Amino acid sequence: MLLTIISIQSMGQTTDPLTENNWIEKQLNFTDQKTSDNEIDLRIFLDRGITNGGHVIQIVKRNGTWTGTKYDYLLKMKRGTVTNKIAKTTKTELKSDDWDSLWTKLEKLDITTLPNQDDIKDKLKKEVTTKRGKGYEVLMVNDGSSYDLTIKKGYNIYNYSFHSPWTYSEKYLNVEEVRKYSDIISTLENEFQIKFRH
Repeated sequence: MLLTIISIQSMGQTTDPLTENNWIEKQLNFTDQKTSDNEIDLRIFLDRGITNGGHVIQIVKRNGTWTGTKYDYLLKMKRGTVTNKIAKTTKTELKSDDWDSLWTKLEKLDITTLPNQDDIKDKLKKEVTTKRGKGYEVLMVNDGSSYDLTIKKGYNIYNYSFHSPWTYSEKYLNVEEVRKYSDIISTLENEFQIKFRH
């Protein structure tokens, strides 16, 4: 369940970035983005939250041909603690009637140029005056879905993270970055008829 807290404080909200995903990529046998000859290679990591399972979407364009895969993995448990060893992986082929059109939609959402959510934290607060003085109203999401995107397009690689964007976009209607984060996930969910959030 998603838990939200509204607080008054002098400092802005921060988004904890996801840890490096190299260990996931290696165990899922992903190619190295830096050395691959893929024209486009989009990888979106959905964190495991409080479970021992995570999810990855990969969309690749290579030699003019598109492919898409969704990976659902479970991590091994050791003495009640989640390890970084993948125990089981399920791969699902993702299909699109028009991959080029899908990529155009994603590019219109600035998928290769959006910032980290933590870099726009000053936008995600509202100044308010209370009996105790001036402060900031900040939306703090203690649960939800965290995403880490890495995108190779041509010779360039882009990386950024964000958290539960639909919740922030409902609160901060004028912050287009969180709206675009949300629309990216919704676009993929609608295109592939999947759920890609906790």
